Amino acid sequence: MVEDLVRHCPTLAREAASGAVVYSHNHDLTFGHATWNTDLAIGLPPHGELIPPSAGEPMRMATPATTRIAIEAKSVMTEHRKNIKNRKRDLEAHHAHVHDYDAQAIAGGIVVLNAAAEFQSPLRPDVTLHKRPEALIAHCLSELSNVTMASGAHAAGLDAKCALVVDMDNIHLDSTTYSALGPDVGSPLHWDAFIQRICQLYTSRFAQRAS
Repeated sequence: MVEDLVRHCPTLAREAASGAVVYSHNHDLTFGHATWNTDLAIGLPPHGELIPPSAGEPMRMATPATTRIAIEAKSVMTEHRKNIKNRKRDLEAHHAHVHDYDAQAIAGGIVVLNAAAEFQSPLRPDVTLHKRPEALIAHCLSELSNVTMASGAHAAGLDAKCALVVDMDNIHLDSTTYSALGPDVGSPLHWDAFIQRICQLYTSRFAQRAS
């Protein structure tokens, strides 16, 4: 994701090249007495140190002093109808915490959905059969579409969200592929729209702060 943001977002590319932004995985975002561990955080460098990334790196990896982009990554591999409800609650809590931390911070959510007809859960001895996986994926995409989206700089909701649909049975791990059941190009849940949305918001909110 960091590579795609730097590749397709000129504002982030310039800031990453100069060391003006850094990224971290599993970053604790604290507001008041509440802490939320977010999967990816992009923000200002620690101690204000403008250290460019090493050769071949899209952005320097370091703990952000303040976070501007916070991404939550979730998955639904089996028991789709139950688990998508839990993932929706996770994403709603994520954007609420991020916007309590900074109303202009960008809260994004990614959900990986499994479209395989069968799945070997590490919690069960038997292989789970997914009847009509296309219907399960359609249901999950519909539920994800209903996650609250922010409509302004200070509105509640996710700022960007996407779904990645894979075919993974957890048996033949070398054959995992992206599924044709994923969102089409042009869908608000497509990866390209997700990256573009974050870029647009970042440029409008934070390039103005710097200017």
